[in-house]
Amino acid sequence: MFERYTEDARRSIFFARYEASQTGSKQIETEHLLLGLLREDRFLRGLFPPFAIEKMRQTVDERLRTGEPAGTSVDLPLSHECKRALALGAEEAETLGHPAIRGRHLALGLLRQEKSGAASLLREHGIELERFREAVKTWPEEPARGPVAEDREAQVEIGPDLKDLPASAGRLSELLDRAAPHLKLIRERDSGVRLKRHSWTRREAIGHLIDWAAAHQQWFARAMTEPRVTAAGYPGDDWVAAQRYHECFWNDLVELWHRMNLLLVHVMAGIPEARMQVACKIGIENPIPLDELIQRYISHVEDIVGEVLIRA
Repeated sequence: MFERYTEDARRSIFFARYEASQTGSKQIETEHLLLGLLREDRFLRGLFPPFAIEKMRQTVDERLRTGEPAGTSVDLPLSHECKRALALGAEEAETLGHPAIRGRHLALGLLRQEKSGAASLLREHGIELERFREAVKTWPEEPARGPVAEDREAQVEIGPDLKDLPASAGRLSELLDRAAPHLKLIRERDSGVRLKRHSWTRREAIGHLIDWAAAHQQWFARAMTEPRVTAAGYPGDDWVAAQRYHECFWNDLVELWHRMNLLLVHVMAGIPEARMQVACKIGIENPIPLDELIQRYISHVEDIVGEVLIRA
């Protein structure tokens, strides 16, 4: 049954079994499969900010917990809906002309099970079947991992440069790899949609992140050349309207944001360990070390980008 599955798709099912065991379930439900996919499929995971995935896991636990966690060695069967989702996922891969069955195809199978718990969770986060299918269709096919791979060297999901980066730079680099392609799939007419938790449109949200990237690039450079960094404050929300980001073209903003953050990855990778403790006082907040400022920056970017993509 699993001959055409990539290695990460197979692992997704393994983790689905793990998720089911943690809720004390007697079988693997579609929600467990979704959680397994979110662990392994970078394409799907990139549509969610980290906090959303954890909140989803809590929701699944509340809905499906039936007892104490069972051992991971317990062989749990797939529910009927799960089996159907796998069959539909294989059908999607075949229809799209993709030789390997990946996690994203299984997610399509879940979405086609319209009344399933997993489909409901995906729709709650703005992921609809037709739009997601189009994204999967236009996403460049990667060398498959697992039995269907022709080139075993291509099984590595991240390049050597990313593996060699310091943790923070690697975290930002992975975020860019995950998010940028999805952002570029958003159509110009959809870039004016307003976010749920902010008053900005998508365009304005990316403009805000451009302001943040510009400010932090200066602060990182100062932290490497000065004994202490002091700044009046973070870029203000009112900067967004003042700079008329709503009048800019979507793809231009995304490309600028992407390239500015690639520069930040380059800068962060070259910060000496000894400079990571330089005190940075931004606005009225207490001083924090540079490494914490970096982590806060990345978390903020993950939050805003995740909200932009949830609306896609």
